[in-house]
Amino acid sequence: MFGNISQLLEMKKKAEELKLKLESIQVTETTNGITVDCNANRKILAVHIEPEMLNDKSRLEDNMVLAINNALAAAEKAAMGDVAAIAGMPGLGGLFGK
Repeated sequence: MFGNISQLLEMKKKAEELKLKLESIQVTETTNGITVDCNANRKILAVHIEPEMLNDKSRLEDNMVLAINNALAAAEKAAMGDVAAIAGMPGLGGLFGK
């Protein structure tokens, strides 16, 4: 019984370590004049827009969606290797392109 509790506590500790690690990993992606910074927890940290993008609202909106999706995909890719390493499966890091 106590073995299960210690295992649960260890898993909780690893989950907390992972969350902190993912917060510290930052990725930046630029798409069509829009740069998006986010962390590996997929939290948007900043968005930078080139001034010429402000002239066309429809184009800006379309490119914002692309830029954000590209940044979130890069963040997820960056996170996968760390998730595998902390989970005790370091061989899986290469599986996700890291």
